[in-house]
Amino acid sequence: MPNIAKLLNQNDAGFKHYTGIHKATFEQMLDAMQEHEVSKTKSGRPSELSLEAQILLALTYWREYRTLYHIGMDFNIHESSASRIVRKVENVLIHSGRFDLPRKLPHGKPEDINWSAVIMDATETPIERPKKTKASTTAEKRNNTL
Repeated sequence: MPNIAKLLNQNDAGFKHYTGIHKATFEQMLDAMQEHEVSKTKSGRPSELSLEAQILLALTYWREYRTLYHIGMDFNIHESSASRIVRKVENVLIHSGRFDLPRKLPHGKPEDINWSAVIMDATETPIERPKKTKASTTAEKRNNTL
């Protein structure tokens, strides 16, 4: 399991080099996770990992895109637990509204935008195959029948 205390004690450049985000962004993620934990009505079984470790697990998955099995081995949890943690962190961060990605749509009035599109038909079509007929069977097959 990565040493979270050692990671948090690094300077911003070292932290960004390891996680891919700044410490301030990590703190905002941690605040969103803590707000979610406080607002839960049912607690359920508590996680083995702290909130910092859960965020770090998700960041490791997103940054390195290793298999959940290998990430689970690093954090001493099962891969299904790692998958649930990644999904939970994703959902909490999305619903917090603080981490939306910018839209790629052009800005301006709708009449100023040149909307042209190419539409491709990529539907699957069945391949015509020859029908099985008596004439197409081999002589060996016909002679060996009982």
